[in-house]
Amino acid sequence: MSAWHAAVVNADPGDDAVLPRVVDLHQRIRAITTGVILLSRVGTLGMVVLSIVSLARASGFTDPTLAAATYSVVALWNVVFLPTVAVRAPIPRSVLAGDIAVTAVAVAVLPWGLSDAAFATVAVPDFEPVAVSAAVAVALATASWTGTVAGCLTLAIGFAVAERAAPDDIDVTSVLNVIGWQVVTAACCCLFMRRLRALAAAVDVATEQVIVARERLAARRSQAEERVRQFHEQVRRHRALHDGPLRLLTAVAGPGPAGHPDPRVRQQAAISANVLRGATPDHPDGTLTELSLALIEAGNDIATAGLRVEYHFANLPDTLPPEVLHAFRHAAGEALANVAHHAGTNRVRLTALTDRQHSGTVTVAVVDQGNGFDPEQTPPGYGIRHSITARMTEVGGSAGVDSHPGQGTRVDLWWPA
Repeated sequence: MSAWHAAVVNADPGDDAVLPRVVDLHQRIRAITTGVILLSRVGTLGMVVLSIVSLARASGFTDPTLAAATYSVVALWNVVFLPTVAVRAPIPRSVLAGDIAVTAVAVAVLPWGLSDAAFATVAVPDFEPVAVSAAVAVALATASWTGTVAGCLTLAIGFAVAERAAPDDIDVTSVLNVIGWQVVTAACCCLFMRRLRALAAAVDVATEQVIVARERLAARRSQAEERVRQFHEQVRRHRALHDGPLRLLTAVAGPGPAGHPDPRVRQQAAISANVLRGATPDHPDGTLTELSLALIEAGNDIATAGLRVEYHFANLPDTLPPEVLHAFRHAAGEALANVAHHAGTNRVRLTALTDRQHSGTVTVAVVDQGNGFDPEQTPPGYGIRHSITARMTEVGGSAGVDSHPGQGTRVDLWWPA
């Protein structure tokens, strides 16, 4: 992993300092391409100047006027070509086509103004370096096999015509060698540029994926922070309720000195206290749903018997089928009634949650720390067999009871099974 990629992956989702770097990647490739084209062209034109000097010393010009006109056209064209390459990105294809055309014509025409001795005494008497530069320019600027082949073919025709200047001395092997040199050079450049552009595109895709992942991470963090904030607010409200109305209602509903003399008032106070306990979730994902409200209603039925229910709800589905809600409510109510009548305790814990790791199974548990019993010595009674187990089975769920003498009892309800 590159240092830049690592910086993007590890950057904080709120830090955009590293992101603008990827925007320049294609621009930098174009800048490198432009620099290579300009450098190769200037270098090859320098070779042409040296060949002119060498040809003049060796008296290699048979038609100085034709040679001068050819050199002038090439020079004037490059006065246009070089600035255009320097300022235009991408390089217009019409400019590249013009460069190939001018170079091919110059390659074909110049040998007609040179002597045979010029080719024997001067290392590079023609526009062979410029032809290679033109082919490379097309390959680098377009990264197109079609454009590269078309440019090399046009230049090859120019070299073939140039050989007709001295038909008696045509060397097919030499012509093929020159053409092969420019074809191989252009093909290597085209392959390199295609791979480089593919790499840049892959980096773009990977960077986009990183950005999307960072945005999702930032959204999840924001949601988590919001849930935590809501949870702290719930805790604050719960404490306020516990220290105020809930404590007062519990006292009014109890049998002690603070208990109200009217049993109907005590009953209503017990129900109200039960509702307040169930309506103040103690988990960040604990919101009121149809199931939590149904379980609170089940707790209301038993609150008048003096049983205090502690509720814990988390990740519950917003809705459930009516028959499932009915089964949960009455099965949990039966379990709470068993606690009130047999457990010898006035406290019970009722938990309801969705187990996301097991296909979204909804689980309701009624747990007490009361007397407990030995299942082997005390078989399940009618209430457990029919009001709990059978009721859950009828809606596609299941139930289980676990108890030990002196260690309390746990009743679990699952849907789906």
